[in-house]
Amino acid sequence: MMSLAADSNTATRNDDVAARPPAGSRTQPPERDEAVEHALAEAVKDAARIGDLLDVLRSARLWLPLSDNGNPVITGGAVTLPTVSYLGSEFVPAYSSAELLQQFARPSAARQPPAGDSATPVPHAVVRAADLARLLPPSIGIALNAGATQSVPVYPQGVSYLAAEGAGDQTELISVGPLPVRPDALLAGIAAGLLTIPPARAAAAAWLTVQFAGEGLLVSVSLDDPADATARDLVLGAVERAAWEVEPQQAGFPIDVTFPGEREPDRIDDLIAAAGTQFYRRS
Repeated sequence: MMSLAADSNTATRNDDVAARPPAGSRTQPPERDEAVEHALAEAVKDAARIGDLLDVLRSARLWLPLSDNGNPVITGGAVTLPTVSYLGSEFVPAYSSAELLQQFARPSAARQPPAGDSATPVPHAVVRAADLARLLPPSIGIALNAGATQSVPVYPQGVSYLAAEGAGDQTELISVGPLPVRPDALLAGIAAGLLTIPPARAAAAAWLTVQFAGEGLLVSVSLDDPADATARDLVLGAVERAAWEVEPQQAGFPIDVTFPGEREPDRIDDLIAAAGTQFYRRS
């Protein structure tokens, strides 16, 4: 648990704080922020899109579950928020809609109401993401849609970005460079898989760093037809199998795959062409 000092930027005891309604009252239809959820889905598929997500979040509202242990959630000018741990870091759970809050911000045993009954609303506060970011301690991140199928941790660096007054240039968030250490067994396994995929012409690997999101291996596979969805799926399957078959230290990092020419001219494709290491070419 953590206490969040409250001022004019944060929820207080007014209609921003949703306590349990009186028995028999009707709840409003769940609110959704489709822009955030769309940007989140894109960031889950492509780590290079984390900048888009942060920019959308900057002006979005978030639903924050409040403590439900019987203790006061608002004491003086502070709101007590639960936290979750992930890879040694602390995060405040936050949800992009009231619906997701209701689904995932309670213990699993309490998520399914009895037949014919309705779930008790989760006590929560609604705040702007940028305002929340300005109030969080420097070491605390935001667990966006924690527990949902599509969720991401916004690390403290990302929280700092949300808290900044001006929006930065998204292209400055991304860098692509040479491999710091070449994972030979992994690349050999991927190359062996590509041999069985006739439309795959060549493949190169580079190291992708996304500010606020992390870093990992980026595999660029050139196809005869970049729009061939079947070929892309085969390549993704080959990369996944290769990652499972090597020793953990050979694949102990995120792996992303890109297909040059799949979309409009892409800056990432240009960076890989300049800094990547080619490890496969169709004979």
